[in-house]
Amino acid sequence: MKKWMTALAAVAAFAVALTGCSTAASAPESSGATKTYKIALSNSFLGNDWRQLMIKTTQVVATKAPYAGKVDLTVVNSENTAEAQAASIDALASQGYDAIIVNAASATALNPAVKRAQDSGIVVVSFDNTVQADGVYAVSTDLSALATGWANYLAAKVPSGGKIAVDTGMPGSTAGNTLYESAMKVFKEHNINVVAEFAGQYADGVGQQQIGSILAAHPDLDGIYTQVYAETVAAAFKDAGRKLVPATAFDTNAGMLAAIDNKMDVMIGNNVPGLGAIALKVAVDVLDGKQVPMKTQVTPGFFSIDDSVDISYPVVMIKEGENAFRNLPGALDWPALPADFQPQVTIDEISNYKQ
Repeated sequence: MKKWMTALAAVAAFAVALTGCSTAASAPESSGATKTYKIALSNSFLGNDWRQLMIKTTQVVATKAPYAGKVDLTVVNSENTAEAQAASIDALASQGYDAIIVNAASATALNPAVKRAQDSGIVVVSFDNTVQADGVYAVSTDLSALATGWANYLAAKVPSGGKIAVDTGMPGSTAGNTLYESAMKVFKEHNINVVAEFAGQYADGVGQQQIGSILAAHPDLDGIYTQVYAETVAAAFKDAGRKLVPATAFDTNAGMLAAIDNKMDVMIGNNVPGLGAIALKVAVDVLDGKQVPMKTQVTPGFFSIDDSVDISYPVVMIKEGENAFRNLPGALDWPALPADFQPQVTIDEISNYKQ
């Protein structure tokens, strides 16, 4: 785990949009002593910094009011397979947990295990990679809004009839498909020609290699729609000896700095790592007997060195010392939580948290 050295406040405004049908937990809200809820976070993958920041954010939120003393949180990491996570959920269901919040390895393959947990009276909340099953609460970033904001940016930067390359994300990924399909609608509306597609797989090395191959085959690109990172784009263009073109990217601290250092025409989107903490809140609210929507969608944040482009969503300027930091890890995805979520966390709290 990387050491994060300084505290900083959340720097962009986000809204949590609630959609779907509202339901209530069967147990009424108690007027007596507060019950301590046993809640498990079932995580299917620990192989990137976003997942680690997600876990730490959830853990820190659980130590703060109103959750301190009310939530006993356990994190269980499994191998990145549906079989391994299903076995883990079955084990948790036998251990008396009140709720399980799940970042799923599969949208559907976990359904039997999830159903067994529900039949045991356990509240199940899925987040990020969500489960498509009856009675499961879902928390996710509004990826269609993210893709639309990104695509609107390129539509404003690329002339009608211009040529772009498009990143499809991770093959078979529901998130990648949403980000691809929503953007393609915008490109079609604005007569933008997609001349090449590639799968960046949300990985710096893979993305850089794939973009390099695209640049070798297409010397006249007007823009590039990626699901990787601004530092990945900058490195690929530099290696190819090519001038940067307007681009999109996911949020990293290194990407924010790359945008500044290279004066990039880039729109950076934020998928907040605090989705796990939002799922924790949903679980507690359900257990408290509150009315809770089945689906909670978080509006993405957008960052750029140019906030004059109308993408139909607010854009926050990238500024060193405010949301880009030379002394913090390059992989940091910040802010971790929407600005209207309480309690907030700081980098210092996350870096110093010990389970």
